[in-house]
Amino acid sequence: MSAGRGAARIRRRELLALIPFICKGESEHTIVVSSEASPSELRAAGELQHFLFEMTGAKIPVADDRRDVRGPMLLVGRSGAVERLGLSVEWERLGAEGFTLRTVGEHTVIAGGRRRGTMYGVYEFLERLGCRWYTPEFSRIPKRDFLSVPVFEETHKPALEYREVFSGPSRDKDWAARNRLTGHFSALDESTGGKVTYYPFGHSFYQLIPPEKYFASHPEYFSYTGGARRAERSQLCLTNPDVLRLAIQGVSRWIQEHPEADIYSVSQNDTEGWCECPNCRRVEEQEGGVHAGPIVHFVNAIAAEISKKHPGKLIDTFAYSWSEKPPLKVRPHPNVRIRLAPIGLCQAHPYEQCPRNRFFMSRLKGWAQLTSHLYVWHYFTNFWQYQLPYPNLDELSADIAMYRRHGVVGMFLRVAPRNSAN
Repeated sequence: MSAGRGAARIRRRELLALIPFICKGESEHTIVVSSEASPSELRAAGELQHFLFEMTGAKIPVADDRRDVRGPMLLVGRSGAVERLGLSVEWERLGAEGFTLRTVGEHTVIAGGRRRGTMYGVYEFLERLGCRWYTPEFSRIPKRDFLSVPVFEETHKPALEYREVFSGPSRDKDWAARNRLTGHFSALDESTGGKVTYYPFGHSFYQLIPPEKYFASHPEYFSYTGGARRAERSQLCLTNPDVLRLAIQGVSRWIQEHPEADIYSVSQNDTEGWCECPNCRRVEEQEGGVHAGPIVHFVNAIAAEISKKHPGKLIDTFAYSWSEKPPLKVRPHPNVRIRLAPIGLCQAHPYEQCPRNRFFMSRLKGWAQLTSHLYVWHYFTNFWQYQLPYPNLDELSADIAMYRRHGVVGMFLRVAPRNSAN
């Protein structure tokens, strides 16, 4: 068979798998949602109606599942109408963000987790029709006189539990939702199924135990460095039992004051100055001589205590700079998220292809062996000259896939300058 004939047959099979949908601004379809739809499911139905109208000029009506709808339906979200079709879906396995796309006779089902899953299903459906949202100001919405939809039978679930791009566009609620981001700094709200919220976002040791309050009376709470306890350019003494007690009290207070947060960051200050006291050094030696050892033991103890009253709350800490190397033995508590932040690497090409980044790949694999809840803070900016071109899109796309192969479940892509999202 020639290549041309093979391509023609493939195209014919694709055409046979298409269902006529809209013709010259007219459609017999109805968008159907549950009478008990969640805010994000209602948004999903509205977005589907809006973009189909923008594409074709057809204003498809929206109805809830209490009505006796005649004709083909676009079923958005789990509803009585979906149940009446007898569709077999393992709803629990979809979780909050998974969804299914199914064709049942003349009907199309886009349904999933009530928090965000159905909404993501609608955006997947629209992307299959050619829609793209590149920035808040620039989108590609194709114009069609005739529109057909594929025959669907597929299920999707996001590979990452946390997805954030730290940039100006990502603050926009609509752009972030349409690109399936869940970032702390995005203006996502109840209508988009919320987001992953931190308190605080990082470098929090001195927010937990401020030196201006404690150093004069309790210098032993702070790092022993260079032969003395110090508060400037320093950390905490993580093996001091009173420091642990105060940290648990502090995180408990954060939970009371900021119950909206999902993750509470107990993380090193953005400087050096790790503690060199005998107890901290002993833990380091037990963990292969690495500075991350006392940190993970410390946050594990906090997470274990917090989980007794707040099992759904997570504790976050950095593996960054001097703490980037993984410990030898200790495994992070199930409620701990390690944020590996590989600052200072070569960004010219994918990490796996760069001899200069070989040491980091070893560290990434080491952390992945210790935890199934590994996050990455990926630097995608030039801290020395923000305005210079930074042509590393090939590196970024390759490394996102690489992170997933190594079990990373959360990504923060640092695009903007410090203390900014422009």
